[in-house]
Amino acid sequence: MTATEVGPARVAARPVRFRTGADGAPLGSHDRPAWLEARRAGVTATDCSKIVRRDGVPSAQRQGLLEKKVFGSSDPEFWGYAHGREREPVIAAWVEAEFGIAPNAFLCHGHDEAHLATPDGIGPDAVAEIKTSVLPLRAARGRYWDQLQWQMHVTGVERSLFVVENRYTLEREVEWVERDEGRLMMLVQHADEFLDDLATLRAQVAERARRMALRRR
Repeated sequence: MTATEVGPARVAARPVRFRTGADGAPLGSHDRPAWLEARRAGVTATDCSKIVRRDGVPSAQRQGLLEKKVFGSSDPEFWGYAHGREREPVIAAWVEAEFGIAPNAFLCHGHDEAHLATPDGIGPDAVAEIKTSVLPLRAARGRYWDQLQWQMHVTGVERSLFVVENRYTLEREVEWVERDEGRLMMLVQHADEFLDDLATLRAQVAERARRMALRRR
């Protein structure tokens, strides 16, 4: 893991691709049902830690994630998520004022349209990820390392501004995190294998549904 001291975002415009809906408008978390449905079609930054562990071994959560993407079940709501959603706009406005990284709620995709991410901020040559946590930044960075790396992979930027606000004191820590190309190669490999398995499972479910429909005739 490598990180650098906090400084202003580099200025070098870089196009970011957004997933769009039937009307051609970017899909974002403001339309949560459509955003969640689009996320089910690919591998998101949040998915990475559920697909592969830090040691490169497939995660025990991998099969469950496959099934959730096919059948649509979701994880129970954690109380901290509501707190995070409440604080995120405040922190995002601060990030924009201090670092020039604009708030973002839109779903991005990479060269592979099934590689997805919704970074909390997108700047000229950097993204930002905001967390509210009881963990200090050093501990949180390790926990969210793959999420940060995947966001950089999808958007094509070289670094991410990682912002952690203490859930109780509201004190903030910030750090620039650089791309980890070795880790990204591993994440892409596991993500693509996961997508192959996802396509297989979807096909199996569709075939079972077809056979059941024929039996009812």
